[in-house]
Amino acid sequence: MDILALGLPGEVHGEAPQGQSTKRLRRTKLVAAFAVTALVGMGSYTATYRALEVISTPSSTVPSPSTATTTIPAPS
Repeated sequence: MDILALGLPGEVHGEAPQGQSTKRLRRTKLVAAFAVTALVGMGSYTATYRALEVISTPSSTVPSPSTATTTIPAPS
């Protein structure tokens, strides 16, 4: 139910003299919350994409330790 539909005066439904600054503050908090959410979401997406990229690379591109040659000096 809408309070204004009941015909109550403006003071009853909570419109304070600082109504505009309160709305602006709430809007600022809301915008900040969305910005933080977007940054966290982008970070999660990037981390997930990178992890999937690492997992999906073929193992043939990674050199195995058995193919590496090590030079051992001959005993004197």
